[in-house]
Amino acid sequence: MTTEFRPLTKECVADVLGVCVRTIDNWVNDGTLIAPRKLGSRPYWHPRTFYAWLDQALSAPPASENSDASDTATGHHAPKAPPSPAKSKAAVSGKSESDAIRARDRAKLDALLG
Repeated sequence: MTTEFRPLTKECVADVLGVCVRTIDNWVNDGTLIAPRKLGSRPYWHPRTFYAWLDQALSAPPASENSDASDTATGHHAPKAPPSPAKSKAAVSGKSESDAIRARDRAKLDALLG
């Protein structure tokens, strides 16, 4: 039995991380973010792959100021986005499930980058 999924576009990934699309391009180019696969001319991330990377980036212990924030096993860096205000539960309650997931992921990222 196959479970359907929706590939993540650059715009969706930018929304989850709370950054602009150009930042996604920069992070892919410098190795901070895992590279997408292209279907035709459009880049997409498989949700399982992207969220596994995000989980690993958020679960990694904070790097000291003098050490490199790269993950030596994968060569990826933890995202270095400026913190944005966390959304309250009341603001999330009226949104769809995907918006709630995005808000939760953004709050996790904000807490990490605090």
